[in-house]
Amino acid sequence: MALLKKNLWSIFYILTTCLTLYFAYVSYAQWQRLFGNAQNSQENTLRLIANSTQALYRTNEIMLDILGHRFLEDASYQDNQSAMDILDAALEGSPAIISIALVDPQGNMLFATNNLDVSNFPNLLEQPQSRESFIEVMNSDTMVFGRTYFFEPFQDWIVPIRKAIRNPDGSVYRVITAALRLDDSFGHLVKNIDQENRYLSLIVRDDMYVQYASDSQGNEFSRYQQLLPTNKQQAMITAIERLHGNIQEDAFWRLDQPLSFVYTSEKSPQLISFQNNTVYKLRFMLMTPLDALWKDFAKLFSAHFLIFLSVVGVLYALFRIIATAEAKRNADLLHQATHDQLTGLLNRSYLNKNVHYWIHPQASPFGLLYLDLDNFKNINDSFGHHLGDMLLQELAKRLHAVSPKETALLRHGGDEFILLSSIHDDSELVDLANTLIETASKPYLINSMRLNVGASVGIAKYPEHGECIDDLLRAADIAMYESKRLKNSVHLFQDTMQENYLRNVNIEQALRGAIENHELHMVYQPQVSTDGSFYGVEALIRWTNPRLGSIPPDAFIPIAEESGQMPTLGRYIIETTFADIQQIQHSLGISFSTSINLSARQLLEPDFATYFINKMQQENIEGVWLTLEITESLLIEDTSSVLPLLHAIKNKGVQLSMDDFGTGYSSLSMLRMLPIDELKIDKSFIDAALTSKNAQQMAQSIVTIGKNLEMDVVAEGIETKEQLEMLTRFGCDRFQGYYFARPMDKDALIRYVKGTFFP
Repeated sequence: MALLKKNLWSIFYILTTCLTLYFAYVSYAQWQRLFGNAQNSQENTLRLIANSTQALYRTNEIMLDILGHRFLEDASYQDNQSAMDILDAALEGSPAIISIALVDPQGNMLFATNNLDVSNFPNLLEQPQSRESFIEVMNSDTMVFGRTYFFEPFQDWIVPIRKAIRNPDGSVYRVITAALRLDDSFGHLVKNIDQENRYLSLIVRDDMYVQYASDSQGNEFSRYQQLLPTNKQQAMITAIERLHGNIQEDAFWRLDQPLSFVYTSEKSPQLISFQNNTVYKLRFMLMTPLDALWKDFAKLFSAHFLIFLSVVGVLYALFRIIATAEAKRNADLLHQATHDQLTGLLNRSYLNKNVHYWIHPQASPFGLLYLDLDNFKNINDSFGHHLGDMLLQELAKRLHAVSPKETALLRHGGDEFILLSSIHDDSELVDLANTLIETASKPYLINSMRLNVGASVGIAKYPEHGECIDDLLRAADIAMYESKRLKNSVHLFQDTMQENYLRNVNIEQALRGAIENHELHMVYQPQVSTDGSFYGVEALIRWTNPRLGSIPPDAFIPIAEESGQMPTLGRYIIETTFADIQQIQHSLGISFSTSINLSARQLLEPDFATYFINKMQQENIEGVWLTLEITESLLIEDTSSVLPLLHAIKNKGVQLSMDDFGTGYSSLSMLRMLPIDELKIDKSFIDAALTSKNAQQMAQSIVTIGKNLEMDVVAEGIETKEQLEMLTRFGCDRFQGYYFARPMDKDALIRYVKGTFFP
């Protein structure tokens, strides 16, 4: 059966090849026929235009010759009013002729018909447009065409024809010239012959200036002031040389039969036919854009192509029916076994059966991305599993659309998806994961309901994070849960994640009893003014657990926020700080500024502003001595929610500081909008300022921004005298860091201030 199928398709391919070759031959023959007919038609039209022009202007030459001899025989003819009236009446029957004039050999106009005043007419020898042709007519016995140009007295484009009137001794007595309207002379003749306007017509002089162009409308009159493009001239010469070989210039004009060639130097290639007029040295040219021929050919080609497709389609359908009946049945069974019924994606069964394609001794490295939806359970609980299933179906389509080639996208179960990709570079894997997150996080419109979910992604790499599929899945799952801690994020698996995960669980559990067990305490780091005086302190929380040891704030504050413990912890910080500061100020006998850090969750509590203001009043603390430090990222992400709270607190005299400025994406317009009093330069810039010019410039720019916006600027993390001197030079208002003092408890702070500033 397999051999029969193979032979069937071989026959189909042979028949299809034969039909294709035959179709190509017929198409080529059709094009040659169409092109040949177009060329013959164009050349016949060209002959007709050339012959008609020859006859018409031969008549004009005879007329000029007769008039010229009349003037020669009777010098008073022009003063004979009756004779002039007869001449004017005769000209009325020739609409192409605007006027006939008599010119002396020096190029001066002596008189013109229709009682025209020639005193203002230009001298033909002094006018660049007419000089060359006037000199030519003085040396010629035949009528000569002048260059087409705009004649100011008539305010029109004219074609001058001139004939020399000679004395019996051969000297020129006068030159009789007629001004022809462009459209009523060449234009009228061409349009009568080419009534359908099928061609672009050009009549070119022997000096390669254009005498007439059928498309001379609007700005196209400028072509009469320019030579025919050099590449087009060269194309004509090449066409003649191809047919006649190299010829001399005088023989060039004796070629009076049409000659055609394809010109490709335009945006649209053209079929050009040209024919010389050996008497008046004019070259008649007709041009047809090949696009027009291609359109005609496309119609014929389409008809034949449809027939070709129909024949091939019928053959294909017949062969397909025979060859695929059994294959379809097998494919359906295989698809059901290896694909998820809800989303149509690959399933775990496919992964288990085909993992050997990815993992084997010679396998290339690859990445495994584990995606899990955030808050999907809320969708099922709130709207039902049917709506959740529809969301998963839409998600599957989205993920499939953005998955790179050579990847396997699977639904692992529930709202979890796996993507196996040949990509193994860390940055490329993270970029892909961010694309998946962005795609999954776009709103879903299902049954007229707008639903929103997020996504978290964990990444594992083969063979770095596991040499079997189970190890890779476990590593990606751990990385994914690290991402779910932050929501809508991506993490690449690291060996420390397992330890960090267990440590975070321990921190969360220990933190729940930290306040009751008196494990938390506040420390204070002094801030010093530019003149070296004591300005105030920043309050910082510290935690020491008997089992876990000393845990830094950046380790337990995020866990407190995620686990919902931040409100309790935040109030502990505020209340403890207020109590300590009261004691410190009473002991020192001075008031000083105290900066308190606020977390995002703490500030966004519904009653935070009310609580904070009430606590200030209870502890009898004036707002002018308090500064709240808020992170830059919080202000950027939740400006609309935060702004009213900031104003409420600000109205009580509390100062507001933007902490870690420069590490986020604040705009100057946002800084002007927010009621910020102080900018704190992030320690990372200060650490690098002495060795990195970029960091130094960044620090200096922050100071400049603060000063321009009338804000104080605080530099934190000062550890050396050089840093202090540099930032003092930049214009910082206050300083904080180990160079002055480490964070200390309230008793140590009292001793430090007394010993350092009030000895």
